[in-house]
Amino acid sequence: MTINPFQINQMMQTYGRTLKLSPGTLLEKDQPEPEDVVMISSEAKKKQILEEAKSAVLERIRRA
Repeated sequence: MTINPFQINQMMQTYGRTLKLSPGTLLEKDQPEPEDVVMISSEAKKKQILEEAKSAVLERIRRA
């Protein structure tokens, strides 16, 4: 693994900025965490419904 002087310089700058911050500001979260959004295509929805129906039918057969 090779470490470039540029990477060391960037790390030192980041470390310096972090040291200037007070510990309280590092732990504060002023902004709420973004919500996860999942988009499912219509084909995937159809496939999921068919899988659930198949599972339900197989479960009924196993119980009988």
